[in-house]
Amino acid sequence: MSALKVGLSVRRLLPLNYATARQLTKRTFYLYSPEPFHPIHGKEPVWKSAEEAVTVVESKQRVYVQGGAASPLKLIQSLADFGIKNQLRGIEVIHAPTQLDCVFSDQKYEGIFRTNSFYISDPKVRQAVHEGRGDFVPIFLSEIPLLFRRGLFNLDVALISLSPPDKHGFCSLGTNVDCTRSAVQNAKYIIGMVNENMPRTFGDGIIHSSHVDVMVQNDELLPEFTGMKLTPEIHEIARLIADDLVQDGATIQTGIGSLPNAVFDKLSHHKI
Repeated sequence: MSALKVGLSVRRLLPLNYATARQLTKRTFYLYSPEPFHPIHGKEPVWKSAEEAVTVVESKQRVYVQGGAASPLKLIQSLADFGIKNQLRGIEVIHAPTQLDCVFSDQKYEGIFRTNSFYISDPKVRQAVHEGRGDFVPIFLSEIPLLFRRGLFNLDVALISLSPPDKHGFCSLGTNVDCTRSAVQNAKYIIGMVNENMPRTFGDGIIHSSHVDVMVQNDELLPEFTGMKLTPEIHEIARLIADDLVQDGATIQTGIGSLPNAVFDKLSHHKI
């Protein structure tokens, strides 16, 4: 039996009626809570290396990867190496809202991995979509969790980053809770990269370690956005926005990318 199936036997037994749950456990209340904050009685994650942890992934599965500053880069590279070494096929990689340096979009992984992005920020992802090697789903960030909750995108494995567990076993999803919380609630198998550099964020960002099947220790620096290349056209568009559309004291909301960054730069002389 594969490690994924073993994990399923412990973590994802819903939906179960109360009588069935009683037959499977001596506990007199619920068998499994999808709320990440609730500890799962009698379950603890197994600690492995990144290379060992990703061996659970099989061909034709769907893998969610946490994005942005919480991208688990060591797990990502280990999965990429494992896929090409073992000639896996047809693995769909879900990533949102931003995935830094998405190696799965490299042409050498064609046929092994196919990226499906909910937000195209990486030039590699854009090129893969343009060439038909990747997919893009236009969707609001707030609606992405519904895809997992309603079973429209069934996740086999989730690769996430975590702050170190405290003495009670509670971790944090850190900088990118967004749609990752829903992925944790709905993925069949969860691999968490524990990183000393990941800050603890609270509220919905808290997850108990018992919800994680495998933990990997890797204290890498969090990925950062470096300076973006700004063309003369972007500079001019940003100038027009700053000079003609934004007044002193205005409240603005922006997206992510080179143009919003350029607009912020042009607003440096505005007053609050």
